[in-house]
Amino acid sequence: MKKLILSIAFFVAITGATFAQKKTAEERATKSTEMMVTNLSLSVDQKSIIYNAAVEKNKASDALKEAAGEGNKPDADQMKAINQKYSKILKETLNDDQKAKLAEINAAAKAAKDAQKPKTGDAN
Repeated sequence: MKKLILSIAFFVAITGATFAQKKTAEERATKSTEMMVTNLSLSVDQKSIIYNAAVEKNKASDALKEAAGEGNKPDADQMKAINQKYSKILKETLNDDQKAKLAEINAAAKAAKDAQKPKTGDAN
């Protein structure tokens, strides 16, 4: 359990660092793939497939963001399509145990992210 929590904290830290620095699509893909190798025990074939899919996803997302212009949001439907394509590749590549563990990691990362958000609401 401790290892899972540390892995999640590490993933959240890497994700934050990725947004803070302008890393290449390949660098971001390497980091996310290595996180999966560590936490999901990917095979060599799985690692290659997921890395290539992550590079493609990152490049497509970067192109949409660049086309939208600084300060503007890229087209949500196109971003959703990119993410769905990547998710489909993950689902086809990972086995059931790996999918379950990835879902746990994602849920914990989302909970950690939500916990960092300031609470909004009436002060009355």
